Amino acid sequence: MKRARAVGLVEAMLQRLDSDQEWPLPLVRQMWLFGSFTRGATEPHDVDVAIRFDRDERMTQAVVHAVFSGGNPYAPLRRALAGSSRGLQFQFENSAREQLEAEGASMLALWERGGTLAQALGVLHAVAEDPDADRAERHDMIDAFEGFERYIPRQVRAELIGWQQQGAVIISRIELPDPPDDTDLLTTPDMRFAFRRWRDDSPLRRAALAGLARMKEFEAELDDVELAGQRLPTVRRRAGHRSEPRWWINWKWQGYQSIPYCLADGDGWLEVVQPTRTRPLNALLMQPGPKAAAFRS
Repeated sequence: MKRARAVGLVEAMLQRLDSDQEWPLPLVRQMWLFGSFTRGATEPHDVDVAIRFDRDERMTQAVVHAVFSGGNPYAPLRRALAGSSRGLQFQFENSAREQLEAEGASMLALWERGGTLAQALGVLHAVAEDPDADRAERHDMIDAFEGFERYIPRQVRAELIGWQQQGAVIISRIELPDPPDDTDLLTTPDMRFAFRRWRDDSPLRRAALAGLARMKEFEAELDDVELAGQRLPTVRRRAGHRSEPRWWINWKWQGYQSIPYCLADGDGWLEVVQPTRTRPLNALLMQPGPKAAAFRS
């Protein structure tokens, strides 16, 4: 987007903080800018914003609810800060901000509770445009990560690339179309019950269904699939069939360090990148490389 639009988005966010004291905005304590915008890029892809905020009882309840329902615990904060605008990318976790700083990201202190709107706007407008500035330097990148890098922690990217270089895995990216409304994935009561772990409108439920539909395209037996840490209650498994998983479907990089060990004897790992309710679903597909057996325990 044009730099003028990026500046306008940040100005609107600061004005909301200054004028609106309805929950959850009073929880916000401090705000930083980082990334290509702060280096002066003329057309930043977006504006990266790090937030430090307090957790009151209401926010704690929202986080707990989101964990069990598959929602975004920070959605109320994002809506309050950005409204319906796109172009602002928020980092709400202190640990993630600290990790970015440890990796060399420069954080520009923009606003803190007790400061004035004029002070924050002064900081914003002092960021000079630099036609020679490119987008944020990206470390540990391959083509499969292009466009996904903000959703793949740098440490994860480094390990995945290392495993690929060792020949343990082959990494590619795929789209995950939604299955049809009359999909047969949930025809049995046991499968329908298994999906009760997510709300009907949960992005995680959508990711799970799309992932399983892709398994059928790969001609994988659902008996051999582990979905988000759990085996599926298929008819054969309910009848006593037992087998080790050969496919894994996950998101948010849970258990990712086991990927090369799983693929030493398995067929694939499908990592859904940033599950979403409505936007296109994408995934990284990890399959055994020519030296996958080296990780066999």
